[in-house]
Amino acid sequence: MPRRKALPLTVLVALWAALYLPPLFAGRTLPARDVGATQIPWRTVWRAQVASGWAPLWDPDSNGGRPLLANPNTMAAYPGTLLFLLMSPEAAAAWHLALHHLLLLLGCYRLARRTGADRGAAAVAAAAAGAGGVAWSSLTFLNLQASLVWAVWALGTAARAPAPGRPARARALSTGAFLGLAFLAGEPVTAALGAVACTVVTLARWRPRPWVGVAVTAGAAALLAAPVLAPLLAIFPETVRGGLLPAPGALAADALAPRRFLELLFPNLLGAPLGDLATGFWAAPSFPWQRYFPLVFLGAVPLLCLPFAARRPQLAPWWGLAAAGAAGATVLGFPTLAAWGQGVPGLAGMRYAVKFLLLVVLALPPLVAAGWEEMARRWRPSGRRAARAAAFGALLLAPAALAPDTVLRPALAAAYPASRRALAQVPAATLRRAALTDWAALAVPLATVAVAGPAALAVTAASFASGAAAAAGVLLFAGDAAWAAPPPIRAALPSRPVVAIVRLPEPPLDEPSPLARFRRQHRELVPEGGTRWGVAYVLTRGPDGLEPVRQELLAAATAHMGPSDRARLAAALGANAVIGTVPLPGWQGASVDGLWVGTVAHPSPRAYLARRLLPADSMVTAGAIMAAASFRPGEDAVVAGGGGAIATGGGSLRELPGPPHDRRFDVEADGGGLLVVQQSVMGGWRARVDGRPVAVEPANAVCIGIPVPGGRHRVELALGRGPYRAGLAGPPLLLLLAALSRAAGSSRGRAASSDGEARTSPATPPAP
Repeated sequence: MPRRKALPLTVLVALWAALYLPPLFAGRTLPARDVGATQIPWRTVWRAQVASGWAPLWDPDSNGGRPLLANPNTMAAYPGTLLFLLMSPEAAAAWHLALHHLLLLLGCYRLARRTGADRGAAAVAAAAAGAGGVAWSSLTFLNLQASLVWAVWALGTAARAPAPGRPARARALSTGAFLGLAFLAGEPVTAALGAVACTVVTLARWRPRPWVGVAVTAGAAALLAAPVLAPLLAIFPETVRGGLLPAPGALAADALAPRRFLELLFPNLLGAPLGDLATGFWAAPSFPWQRYFPLVFLGAVPLLCLPFAARRPQLAPWWGLAAAGAAGATVLGFPTLAAWGQGVPGLAGMRYAVKFLLLVVLALPPLVAAGWEEMARRWRPSGRRAARAAAFGALLLAPAALAPDTVLRPALAAAYPASRRALAQVPAATLRRAALTDWAALAVPLATVAVAGPAALAVTAASFASGAAAAAGVLLFAGDAAWAAPPPIRAALPSRPVVAIVRLPEPPLDEPSPLARFRRQHRELVPEGGTRWGVAYVLTRGPDGLEPVRQELLAAATAHMGPSDRARLAAALGANAVIGTVPLPGWQGASVDGLWVGTVAHPSPRAYLARRLLPADSMVTAGAIMAAASFRPGEDAVVAGGGGAIATGGGSLRELPGPPHDRRFDVEADGGGLLVVQQSVMGGWRARVDGRPVAVEPANAVCIGIPVPGGRHRVELALGRGPYRAGLAGPPLLLLLAALSRAAGSSRGRAASSDGEARTSPATPPAP
């Protein structure tokens, strides 16, 4: 009997293993999109610092230097990142994604069980939610996927109200711990949506005083997240998101706008999910922004089960979450409403309204499980009829899939007029293959229910398998050895390269696949991908909004410059090589793999004592001064102010070994001057000269300047430890509160037990 009870969960795990373990053991990785472009490189920097025994506080290579631990996207304090110490970054990324997908499936199963579902219904619900479009989309983001996983586990903890008469503190602390872990996992918006879901469920189900549970949950989440949250709050005003207004249209950049409705049922019909116009996504002209979630399909099982779930009024909180998520993702797809939304506190800093669909994912396990149980209970009067009707409806779509030119192409051309020309170029065989894939993904689970009846194990397998087939365009496995090897252009760079990309070639009009596009970006060292092989970058923009705002402003202010001017500006910021498409006049270089690599003859050192200070009253002026042929890298420095050039003594220096967040220099200044350190200037930096604090000021618009007097001195430059130390106190305090809560609960339980025995034990007369 115990084995039979465990069978639904065993089937779910076996399905996951069949999908992931063969490619993982064959040495393959999942390098699509952000995983290969930034997340593997950032974790390579993290691994190098941790392996050296340093605290991973600062990334010296990306964006001219940027916070590492204080940026949740780097997942520097997330326990799962330890995988990157155990294997190559490419292998670690693939295992990280696979294991977290398993945790997502288990979390959805647990959530359904916590809301009262039996094991079979919970397995069906977990397969439906964990193999839906949003779940597969998360495979292109290490951080979003991990945050979603722990949001599901937090909600599963909150879903079961504490038993009457028992304190709710322990349950609230556990819920908060999972939410804190969701924040450490790297995607704050996902963690926040998980917190909203937990708050709704707590207020609806916990009695008495549900607000106490909400407050304890929030406090526990903040304490566990504190190692990243505290330093993030300290640096946030100096980041792009904290210092600049959101870009117009950022909120609606990807939403569940009407043009995406077709994808709810047919994920591949509009082209390759991760593709663009050159790599198979023919509907791209109708999508002016990239799709943050490349897949949004719901799947057949939820479509069948959700109407039956409407019969259960106790599901109101879950319906509310699903409705709010669907409405938020859809309504903000309309430009007028999205423009209004960008002025609403809490929404203003959010990009991609499609993230609201995460609330739908969180609500699906209870709703689908309840709907499945209700359908099974009513199988004879209405369940069988509904299943057969749905299967028959799916069957009617087969002719359109088999003969796409007859009905399908004209219908799609009418629905997407902006993409009509691209659609005409899609071969009939390609369109047929996409249509048949989507039709099978929709029809197979429905046919399984119609034939097998409410057989949970069969439908679990059919639902997961059809979802995996529909998501094949996102599960782009590739050999990890090829992705771990540096591209040919790396060999043409100096041993410690600091690079600026002054111009990239136009992408080809036709690439064989999305994976080919990512491979091309890998070859081109598109920022910040080269940090995987020790390449540092200057004059880059993005990608996550938590880069230093000064670096972003300088890059934007000088974007209009020609390649030669940008190359000189890069040299002033410490670049010793530039990458472009054609040779620059007067520069030495070589062509490699379709790109030109130029060598900077006299690059600015990573730290130097300036001999001349050039005042500038704006970022634009500073950029123009550094791009001028008269600027002398390694000798001149741009400072804030007006007037003419100011001569200083200059001098020499020697940097002592140490971590990038704690640097020491022995300097010998020939007079009062300025030590320039080519790293992003931010308020968290603290400087000392011979043990005495001195103010840090901007130099070269975006770098660190430290005034030094003449003579020999020891200069120390370090990130202030205050926010980091405050954050480290959070997790131990949470453990202490949990221990005290457990002890209080145990004492109260013993006292209640003792009192109960005293009240109920009958009195016995003394022996005669």
